[in-house]
Amino acid sequence: MPLKKEDIVALGRTGENLKNVLRHLIAKFPQAAQSISGMSAWLDYNRSNCQRLLNAIQKSENGQQVLCLLPGISGLEEFITKVSGRLQEAQLMLEAEKAVQLFNQQIKLYARSHAELKRLLTDADSSGDENNQALTAENKRKQHFLSSKQLLDSSVDTLFACHVLTENSFDKEFLQEVALVSKRGITRSKEAPPFVQFYTHPNPEGFTAPDQISADSRIENNQFRIGIIEEFSDPALSDAYSSYSASNSAIVFNDVNEGGPFDASFLFTNPDELANPLVHQSQCSSTSISIKNPTEKLVMMVFLDKKLDMRSSVNVGCYQGNQKVEEGKLRADELWTERLAEFPELNVLHASSPRARNVAGLDIGEMSDYLFNFAGLNKDDFVCYMMEVNYPVWSSTYRIYFEHS
Repeated sequence: MPLKKEDIVALGRTGENLKNVLRHLIAKFPQAAQSISGMSAWLDYNRSNCQRLLNAIQKSENGQQVLCLLPGISGLEEFITKVSGRLQEAQLMLEAEKAVQLFNQQIKLYARSHAELKRLLTDADSSGDENNQALTAENKRKQHFLSSKQLLDSSVDTLFACHVLTENSFDKEFLQEVALVSKRGITRSKEAPPFVQFYTHPNPEGFTAPDQISADSRIENNQFRIGIIEEFSDPALSDAYSSYSASNSAIVFNDVNEGGPFDASFLFTNPDELANPLVHQSQCSSTSISIKNPTEKLVMMVFLDKKLDMRSSVNVGCYQGNQKVEEGKLRADELWTERLAEFPELNVLHASSPRARNVAGLDIGEMSDYLFNFAGLNKDDFVCYMMEVNYPVWSSTYRIYFEHS
């Protein structure tokens, strides 16, 4: 019997948990034992199973792939036994044993063997009715959008977020991030909370208000900035600026175009917030946009320096809540506990392609050109990743992350 969608999600989470637990366990091995041949010799364990374990940890893109790549239950149980004779890591061993037991229970629940479960997962991946599933998911998100819009008495037609990432030339410990966030068609009633723009970087000493950014503005090297982009914002936005919150990094706008739509666009420069994964142990970096207002359409672009991209694999996810990830300690497989069963499509685009220039009547090419002009960078030196989501989940975070090797 084919697997149901909810069964595939449950199995995927089991796989992600196994990947996380096994990665932590293998990280405790001597460095020489973290390769196929080294692990086989150190544990006196089947070489083919060593390869399957490392492939599951290093090459899987989701939890379902983990379950397909891993050895069978007998191989995993033998692995646990071998490791227990080599390591004194009681808590990690207990977690690994529980994860393998759960995997064994799910095999018995959904199939007659590990081999049959792999076939079921492969069939579900290749023959599922993707269009119907996508339509169902979009309808659910639309209902959520309409309900949250009524609840908050405010909404955004289109949210465009564009991030440019390159190495910080002043401090190689960090990436230089330059970002543009544009919210188009904002509506709010008199009963709605004030319009607030959040960000993650602490305000510098002496901060009182956002800068005014225009086409003549240029990046100030190694300085954090947040500014209102005049060309892409309602003229009344600056006058509506009320205050800022130092505790949660937010600027507040009150009584701006109540009842009528308005646009608000912001530019950020973060020189010392994103850890450079080429020198940090985590080898992972991410960009994200939190859906703070009910939003009808999200378009997110990330331009990654080709020097970083050539050593990276990229993925995307939607996560519940808006919590910040601690930079320098990020591991993509540790985010699985927060990830929703919602996988936006990620596209790799040429910067001059039509889709990279205009989406839903929004001139994203003009705005991304504006950002590159501000930063003094050349688009040809970057690879462009983009995702487009109708009715993004309110109060969630969409994250594009890069794992570097």
